[in-house]
Amino acid sequence: MTYTGAVSHCFNLSGSSSSSEVQGVEGIMNAYSSALHSVTLSGPTLFSHVINNAARIAAESLKNHHNKYFVLLIITDGVLTDLQETKDAIVMASDLPLSILVIGVGNADFTQMEILDADNGQRLESSTGRVAARDIVQFVPMREVLGGQVAVVQAMLEELPWQFLSYMRSRNIKPLNVPPPSTAPTRPC
Repeated sequence: MTYTGAVSHCFNLSGSSSSSEVQGVEGIMNAYSSALHSVTLSGPTLFSHVINNAARIAAESLKNHHNKYFVLLIITDGVLTDLQETKDAIVMASDLPLSILVIGVGNADFTQMEILDADNGQRLESSTGRVAARDIVQFVPMREVLGGQVAVVQAMLEELPWQFLSYMRSRNIKPLNVPPPSTAPTRPC
């Protein structure tokens, strides 16, 4: 259930109805912390709609030549009920500037989440036979992460640099040439 009490599978964790973006890890953690007090997790567990929505935002940004990379955070406590639709959505989003971080909370059987993560080296395949352009999902079961909030963030962000670089390389996007910092002349002693 969302901040308003309505059941929804796609809403802004920040509670804002107009802005879906937060800045950096601190923004993610602040949104998560505030949501803990006002959001109730409920079933069924459906990911495809929220992934398709995030993909639409990333595609629109790409079309408008905005140099942004998006990270979708999904917090779940249940067994996925739309596995094939979710796989299809991930495969379709795999060539967009998007990574998906999934945190599993509670004692549910998260076997399906491991399939989505594709850490076994085998890319996801859609129902039409299309193979994901790259791995864009990182799944972290909260119960297996020791050490509290910092350890969860570290585990969650572990694959993000690789996912970002794989996107940049797939688009042949190179870093800007930044001139080295100027050094002030030194005076002899």
